[in-house]
Amino acid sequence: SLGMCTRCGDLKVIACSTCRGQGLVQAGSFSMVNDILGPLGNTASESKPCPGCSARGHLPCPNCSKNI
Repeated sequence: SLGMCTRCGDLKVIACSTCRGQGLVQAGSFSMVNDILGPLGNTASESKPCPGCSARGHLPCPNCSKNI
Protein backbone atom coordinates (compact mmCIF):
# COMPACT_ATOMS: atom_id res chain seq x y z
CA SER A 1 0.00 0.00 0.00
CA LEU A 2 2.92 2.35 0.63
CA GLY A 3 4.84 1.14 -2.40
CA MET A 4 7.38 -0.71 -0.28
CA CYS A 5 8.85 -4.07 -1.20
CA THR A 6 6.86 -6.85 0.45
CA ARG A 7 9.90 -9.08 0.88
CA CYS A 8 12.54 -6.76 2.36
CA GLY A 9 10.63 -3.61 3.30
CA ASP A 10 12.85 -1.48 1.02
CA LEU A 11 16.04 -2.52 2.84
CA LYS A 12 17.26 -4.04 -0.47
CA VAL A 13 18.75 -7.07 1.38
CA ILE A 14 17.32 -10.21 2.96
CA ALA A 15 18.90 -12.53 5.54
CA CYS A 16 20.64 -15.62 4.20
CA SER A 17 18.51 -18.71 4.85
CA THR A 18 21.55 -20.98 5.13
CA CYS A 19 23.24 -19.20 8.04
CA ARG A 20 20.15 -17.31 9.29
CA GLY A 21 21.89 -13.98 8.84
CA GLN A 22 24.96 -14.79 10.94
CA GLY A 23 27.49 -15.32 8.15
CA LEU A 24 28.80 -18.52 9.75
CA VAL A 25 27.69 -22.14 9.61
CA GLN A 26 28.70 -24.98 11.88
CA ALA A 27 31.22 -27.40 10.46
CA GLY A 28 29.81 -30.89 10.53
CA SER A 29 26.27 -32.17 10.65
CA PHE A 30 23.26 -30.21 11.81
CA SER A 31 20.95 -31.73 14.37
CA MET A 32 18.46 -30.60 16.94
CA VAL A 33 20.78 -31.74 19.73
CA ASN A 34 23.56 -29.45 18.47
CA ASP A 35 21.11 -26.53 18.24
CA ILE A 36 20.03 -27.07 21.86
CA LEU A 37 23.40 -27.85 23.42
CA GLY A 38 25.40 -25.32 21.41
CA PRO A 39 24.18 -22.21 23.25
CA LEU A 40 24.67 -23.95 26.60
CA GLY A 41 28.37 -24.35 25.93
CA ASN A 42 28.36 -28.12 26.30
CA THR A 43 29.70 -28.78 22.83
CA ALA A 44 32.68 -27.29 21.09
CA SER A 45 31.80 -26.70 17.46
CA GLU A 46 33.84 -25.07 14.76
CA SER A 47 32.30 -22.46 12.50
CA LYS A 48 33.14 -21.80 8.90
CA PRO A 49 32.10 -18.97 6.57
CA CYS A 50 28.72 -19.45 4.93
CA PRO A 51 29.13 -20.41 1.26
CA GLY A 52 25.66 -19.13 0.36
CA CYS A 53 26.25 -15.47 1.23
CA SER A 54 30.08 -15.36 1.28
CA ALA A 55 30.04 -14.77 5.07
CA ARG A 56 28.08 -11.51 4.76
CA GLY A 57 24.87 -12.80 6.34
CA HIS A 58 22.63 -11.23 3.71
CA LEU A 59 21.75 -11.42 0.03
CA PRO A 60 20.31 -8.84 -2.37
CA CYS A 61 16.53 -8.84 -2.39
CA PRO A 62 15.38 -10.71 -5.52
CA ASN A 63 12.23 -8.58 -5.84
CA CYS A 64 14.12 -5.28 -5.69
CA SER A 65 16.91 -6.41 -8.01
CA LYS A 66 14.33 -7.18 -10.74
CA ASN A 67 13.23 -3.53 -10.75
CA ILE A 68 16.72 -2.11 -11.28
